Amino acid sequence: MSNSGSNSFEDSNNIESIRIGLRTSHAATAVVLVTLLAALGVSAFRNADARDRETQYLVRVEATASAILTTQRNTQEFIELYDDLYLGQEVSTTTKGLAANVLFQIDNFDQRDEIAADVVSDEFRNALGILSGTIEDKFSYDPLGTSARAVVLRESRNWLADYQSRAVAQVRILAEVRATNERNQAILLFMCLALSVWLLSWISFSVAQAYQRSRSIISAERANVESARAALQHATDQLSHQARHDALTSLPNRTTLKEKINELLKVDPKQNVVVFFCDLDRFKLVNDSLGHVTGDEILAEAAGRIAKTVGEDDFVARFGGDEFVVVSTQVEDREAGLRIAERLTRALAKPFVVDNQDIHIGVSIGIATSNEDSNANQLLRNADIAMYRAKAQSNSNVKYFEELGDTFSRRLDTENALRKAITNNELLLHWQPIVNLKNSQVHTLEALVRWRRGEDILLMPKDFMAIAEDTGLIVDLGRWVIREACAAGALTEDRSVSVNVSASQLRDVRFVEDLRDILAETALAPERLIIEVTEHTVIDPAIVNQPLKRVRELGCKVALDDFGTGYSSLGLLNQLPVDIVKLDRTFTKDLADSEAKQAIVKALVQLTNALNMMLVVEGVESDAQRKTLRSLGVLHGQGYWFGEPEPGRLAKFIGSRLN
Repeated sequence: MSNSGSNSFEDSNNIESIRIGLRTSHAATAVVLVTLLAALGVSAFRNADARDRETQYLVRVEATASAILTTQRNTQEFIELYDDLYLGQEVSTTTKGLAANVLFQIDNFDQRDEIAADVVSDEFRNALGILSGTIEDKFSYDPLGTSARAVVLRESRNWLADYQSRAVAQVRILAEVRATNERNQAILLFMCLALSVWLLSWISFSVAQAYQRSRSIISAERANVESARAALQHATDQLSHQARHDALTSLPNRTTLKEKINELLKVDPKQNVVVFFCDLDRFKLVNDSLGHVTGDEILAEAAGRIAKTVGEDDFVARFGGDEFVVVSTQVEDREAGLRIAERLTRALAKPFVVDNQDIHIGVSIGIATSNEDSNANQLLRNADIAMYRAKAQSNSNVKYFEELGDTFSRRLDTENALRKAITNNELLLHWQPIVNLKNSQVHTLEALVRWRRGEDILLMPKDFMAIAEDTGLIVDLGRWVIREACAAGALTEDRSVSVNVSASQLRDVRFVEDLRDILAETALAPERLIIEVTEHTVIDPAIVNQPLKRVRELGCKVALDDFGTGYSSLGLLNQLPVDIVKLDRTFTKDLADSEAKQAIVKALVQLTNALNMMLVVEGVESDAQRKTLRSLGVLHGQGYWFGEPEPGRLAKFIGSRLN
């Protein structure tokens, strides 16, 4: 895998290098082509400029030649007029200005073309000046004029030829410049084309090489990907198998087992699905004494024996530890299920040979059969319950869940219903007063929870409190009772309310914090709340002592209920932070006829007074009991004589005197 990863990394680097090389070559090609095209453009511009200058010069030459020709004609005309003067003819005004016009035209030659300025010599200018002067002097003809006439004729005849020869030379120069530019342009164009062809060829070659190399890399990478995909699929299959099977026995695990049961129930809810829950007997002893290696060997062999014993269509799974489950849809009746259990028992009763040592273990089997409302969890739980009952009995190692009767079913139903009762507002409080025996005034209202299960069923605490304790629902249930009692107590004028609290509630780390929040929420003064605990609850004072101290720190009072039923009642008074002692009803029964009980009550009155505690005697059910307690110094009592626990309004217990 590491080599594959390294090769993949190198291939990725190679592909990236190819990409960078191609991009660089493309950029270089673009730069070179742009440079060549720019040079070609400059050359074309220069060639066009030379052509324009040549054209403009030819136009200028044509204009200058025309001017020279005109000047020649004017000069010729001037000579002819001069000759007419020699013959004695009259000179007109036009003739006099003709010489000046010739000189003017000659002076403008260099403005048309600078090479035309050298066509007319100074000798011509002097000769023309002499002839012009002769005309001004009434044409006095002299030999000097004859010489000047000859110079003017000679010079003027050569102007055009001289200028044309010079202009041709200049045109040749311009043509050579243009030709040079055209050659340079052609050379640049050829170089551009040649370089482009070379670059395109090189790029094509490079791209072809890169393409071939990329194809080989991609092919190799595709092979690596396919190999990695196959390895990943194999690993995924292995992980999936490991997630759904037991590593030691290779049997399906608990998750797969539940899925299988639910699948069978979903295919046909009326189908008879039977679950055999098998637990190896004495396996823990073997595992602890001979070691886990030996224990693993026994588990693996036990799994093999179970799989071989059941039918091909049956499903075998390891539930966990030394527990195995067999699921079958081929069990027609109870006898058929017992026969399968018997075969499993015989298979696992044979000794397991480990290191030449015979090891004997047994198996306990619980059997549960499905119905139309069954699910995997329910079937497994029923079979597990039956297995534990089978393990507990001595006469048989196999037990059908259906043989256990309705006890477990009722308990499970009650548990499930109780979970919903807390949130479905099915609970209610009944109130029983604690009365001042001296003035018959209600001192405290004790909150007692009831469960209205259905329209006509009212369950007492004895019917569901044990289940609440076992399942942990007591914490939520107790929190509900405290909140409701505090909310109701806050509606009274100044009466206290008391609630019973279990050991599970006191062990809850949130108990005191929840109590503080409830008091703040309901606005009940803490000193008006009494937390009652029984002697059985505080059987271990070290556990509940600290929570009760924190309860008193909040300002609440603590009452010790059912006092006198335990084995160390007097010791508890010294160990626990108690404010109120509630004497159990067993001391009230036959109190008027029992001197011993009267002595105990009287002594307890003195003891609680000495400890600055309040004493409440429970179970007052007659006026005779009330009078006896009053004579013994008891100030507070509780019982049916003063009122049974009742729901509803609290007003009947407040501010009224009970007779």
